[in-house]
Parts: sequence; C-alpha cells; structure tokens
Amino acid sequence: MTILAWQRGGELTGPAAVLVHDWAADASRWQDTGWIAGLEAAGLAAYVPDLPGHGESADVLLPPDAEPGAWTAAAILNDLARLGVTTFAAVGHAAGCLPAAHLAVRALDRLSRLVLVGCDDRAVLPDGAEVAAGLRDPAASVWRPEAAAAVARARADRRHHLPTLAQWAERATWPAAPRLGALRSPTLLAVGRNDDHRDRAPRLAALFHDARLVTVPGDRDSALASAEVVAAVTAFLREPA
Repeated sequence: MTILAWQRGGELTGPAAVLVHDWAADASRWQDTGWIAGLEAAGLAAYVPDLPGHGESADVLLPPDAEPGAWTAAAILNDLARLGVTTFAAVGHAAGCLPAAHLAVRALDRLSRLVLVGCDDRAVLPDGAEVAAGLRDPAASVWRPEAAAAVARARADRRHHLPTLAQWAERATWPAAPRLGALRSPTLLAVGRNDDHRDRAPRLAALFHDARLVTVPGDRDSALASAEVVAAVTAFLREPA
C-alpha cells in the first residue's frame, strides 16, 4: 500500500516519469493538459501522485515541523519502491517544482532527468503567510489580490485539506543551492513567454550543473497545456543518456 494516492498512465512498460502537480491542483491536471497522451505517444510511463493534503491524498497530513517538499519527496521514493520503479525522471509544475527538486537531490542514483515547468529561483507562493492565514481562518483579511486568488483556488476543491495546503504555502522551500549544483542528471527548465517567472528563470538554471532553458507559448498555467512544452519535454526525456 502506498502513502500517497497515485494514477498511472502512458506506456507502462516504458521509462518512468513522475509528474508532480502544482499547489492546490491534483493529478488530473496532467491528464487534462495532454501530458499523459504525449508521454504515451513517446513510449513513456507516467506515475502521478496527489500531493499530501491534495485531492485523493487529502488524508495524508504533513508532520507539523516538516518542510513539505522534502517530506513529500521521501514519501514519493517510498511509494516508487513499492510500485517497483527504480530509475525515473521527475517533472514538476509551478509549486510542484519544489518537491520535484527535492526528489531529484534525494535520488541522485535513481534520477535520469529533471524537468521544471513554470518556476524560478524564488518562493513559488510569495504571499505564503497571507495565503496560509486565509486558509486557516475564513474570517482572516486577505489583502493582496494574488493571495486572495490563491485562497479561492485552494477552497474550490472541497477534497483538499486546507490546513495542509496552508503548511505548503508557508513552509515549502527549494533544496539548498549546493544540493542542486551537485545534481548531475540533465535538467530542463520550461517557462511561458507571458509567465512572470520568465525573467528570473535563468537564475534557477544557473544553479544546476547541466541545465537548459526553453521558452514556450503561454503564461504560468496555460504554458503547461501547450503542445510545444509537451513535445520539448518528451523529446528531452527520450534523449540518449
């Protein structure tokens, strides 16, 4: 039995890719944006968890003092062992880039490639404290429009465990820069032309030993559904080692 709820798709006999969804989303986002079909067409297997507190993993609660990305990476590795997956690529979107990066640095000998879509070197939820307060207390004042939108997005799916999403918003961080720099697996960063992460994405790329950066149509959310990003990532994942 796994810790997290998982969906599997694509060509299950092919090389494995673990897809890590955005904050306040769930595994279905990858299906809806064409990724599962794209991976299947490329002969790849997709392993897609719902993150702790999200969707079908809403009952998986983070320890109070845990950093969400690192704790989730450990849970994913535990689950992959139970699912019989040894070598894999990790793909993260937006806030999902943080646990994907933690997964990469915890599994140096098992990771084939790393893909990060729609993020840069900053915290993915810069208004995290305000978002967390709004999730924990419906009467809390949420002043920034971006924070109010994030709170509304989290509340839209009644399955989510809001205190756990608050913990994600407050505590999720990137792995330390030296750990990212120690990663030797090839890394691809993809960012939309209208994404506000575009200007700083090169700073994130510079932290890795072997990273390339591609720009695709769209903003942070719509870029994930662009045919260009799916094609670029599947080609990257199928490159010879």
